[in-house]
Amino acid sequence: MEISKEQYVEMAGRIREMLKTDECAECSCPNVRCEWHGDCYTCVRIYRHLGNHVPRCLQFVIDKKSAAIKESIDAQMKKKPVPPDEYHDYLIKSVPKE
Repeated sequence: MEISKEQYVEMAGRIREMLKTDECAECSCPNVRCEWHGDCYTCVRIYRHLGNHVPRCLQFVIDKKSAAIKESIDAQMKKKPVPPDEYHDYLIKSVPKE
């Protein structure tokens, strides 16, 4: 989804306003004994370096995305309804094979 320049500027403005507040300012990681708890910049750098997962505070984002993907796959994998035999009989009577 591509956004316009105006939409981008508006989005950046909303982000800048949010950053002025205390919203999302505290570390939400449940691992409060971690050496880097509260130092999100360093934490993310470590996880990027290790490359094997995302920080615990961001795993809810992955959970939401994977749930949406699973839902989409489940919808695609549902068995399609089989037409009743009478439909096949009707087809043969109304438009016989040549």
